[in-house]
Amino acid sequence: MSGFKSFAVAGAGDIGRFILEELVRHVTGGSVTNVVALTRSSIGYDDLKAQGIVFKTVDYSDPASLVTALQDIDVVISAISGGALLAQIPLADAAKAAGVKHFVLSEYGNRSDGKTYGIFAVKNRVREHLLSLDLPHSQFFTGPVSDWFFDGRPEWGFDLPNGKAVVGGSGNVPISWTSSPDIARYMVYVLTHVSPTEQRNKPFAIEGERKTINQILEEYQARSGRKLEVTYESKEFLEKQVKEHPHDYENGLIRLLHLEWERGEGQTGTPEEVNKYWPDFKPAKVVDVMLSL
Repeated sequence: MSGFKSFAVAGAGDIGRFILEELVRHVTGGSVTNVVALTRSSIGYDDLKAQGIVFKTVDYSDPASLVTALQDIDVVISAISGGALLAQIPLADAAKAAGVKHFVLSEYGNRSDGKTYGIFAVKNRVREHLLSLDLPHSQFFTGPVSDWFFDGRPEWGFDLPNGKAVVGGSGNVPISWTSSPDIARYMVYVLTHVSPTEQRNKPFAIEGERKTINQILEEYQARSGRKLEVTYESKEFLEKQVKEHPHDYENGLIRLLHLEWERGEGQTGTPEEVNKYWPDFKPAKVVDVMLSL
């Protein structure tokens, strides 16, 4: 066991909610004793509060409020996303000041290590700050989140409710897909079972299933009985859009992700690396997740 028992999760939306609920499930067995959610507002989380999660309202521009909120916390898990990623820097400073033992960076998606552009530059800037603080940390690379991407996301190319899919690139490159509940399960298992030494400053690769988009869409159609209208955007088109619209959300940033998948950057690790620290981990398959939505 790691000895980490008290956890604070920054953010309670999307993946943060799943992590909080998984931590609470470990309270019964005694591997977790205290679960805190750090949010800008605690309104609208009655179901999580009923599970025993303590909500603390924080202001990332107020270091003192952050330090107070993190008293007696062993591990801070960041579920901060998008344009708020740099808020992890004052959060890390407060964690260090409060005596937090470990920090989990927000890394839900493609691997960021070695990348110096866009959102990856921000993520690596935060990691460099943690190294400067000598604050032990870890990263959990998950690949695209299957229950999020396939839940009616036409802007991302997947409009299954309306029977349409737009595939960026060939659709023939294997990608690591993981569901939100499985991300939370694997992360909490590692944080509570792997020694702090093994977790220190380390990346962990999670994978629910490694499959190409074409394989996924073919299996989905066969099992659901639904015919999809599938169109493709070439690699050259993706490159052109990214170059011409680098800061545009749909034309540039979304297509950059598809371009990374086409380049083979959607895999979280080698088959030997993924799920390595939990041999009995049994994650959900992609199409099973899609059919449950």
